[in-house]
Amino acid sequence: MKALLQGVFSRVPYGEGLNYLFQRHVTHSLPIDARRLSEIAERAGRHLEAIERHFRRPLADAVFYEFGAGWDLASPLAFWSNGIERQVLVDVRDLLRLRTLNHTIALFDRISTPLRRRPRGQLAAVSELETRFGIYYRAPCDARATGLPAQSLDCVTSSNTLEHIPEAEIRAILRECHRCLRDDGVMSFLIDYQDHYSYFDQGISGYNFLQYSDRSWSYYNPSLHYQNRLRHKDYLALFEDTGWEILEERRHPVSDQDLAAVARIRLAERFQPYSPGELAVRDATLVLRKRAP
Repeated sequence: MKALLQGVFSRVPYGEGLNYLFQRHVTHSLPIDARRLSEIAERAGRHLEAIERHFRRPLADAVFYEFGAGWDLASPLAFWSNGIERQVLVDVRDLLRLRTLNHTIALFDRISTPLRRRPRGQLAAVSELETRFGIYYRAPCDARATGLPAQSLDCVTSSNTLEHIPEAEIRAILRECHRCLRDDGVMSFLIDYQDHYSYFDQGISGYNFLQYSDRSWSYYNPSLHYQNRLRHKDYLALFEDTGWEILEERRHPVSDQDLAAVARIRLAERFQPYSPGELAVRDATLVLRKRAP
């Protein structure tokens, strides 16, 4: 049912607005609550800790960049709350809603996560983001060709975004990041390899989508809820091919229960060459920099 609804929203006029209303009034995934904001703020802190281990200049002087900014800018506001002064955000769709953004700002006073400062005060317009929080928001903007100057960014972060982008576009985005990032810059990526329908339907596992051929999966994979189904080893190959060196690689530990869940799946031909251990990785965090010539 969710695949059907997302498919309709992906095809009809004003589908993005309908999707927003659906998430706000039916699934109640928007706006986020204090528990979810705490998780995002803690995740932002982990990004910064990982970057700081490899970045040779003060993070307060760095220009941060994120593609796929989303609905509410919870992560960028969490970065600002941890001392980041300048951020460039792009999104292929203009999803930002002032009401949702102001809800997120107000929610920071309700979480106990340690922060250097907290955003306060409601915004009258999205354009105030830059003067209030040093956040330059651009949407719609193609992350494959941003128009940003070469070597104008210091740090790139991405949380649970890459899995929603087709492989060829990821390759182009990584090349654009390579062009825009300074030579001593650092990237930190969190990637979720699980079937995202499993978060909505408790009757299926995070490996459910491995059973479908590409053709069959296309019926469940509309543009507003797209999942590329790439596995961890595929991303490692993408980073290698586009000129990146891995500084840190942390995977979610594969358990016996994970392997058993994969074994119960009748794998589509596309996934049969992978080992069970390669298929069972649920998520990973990777810290990268440009590979030396």
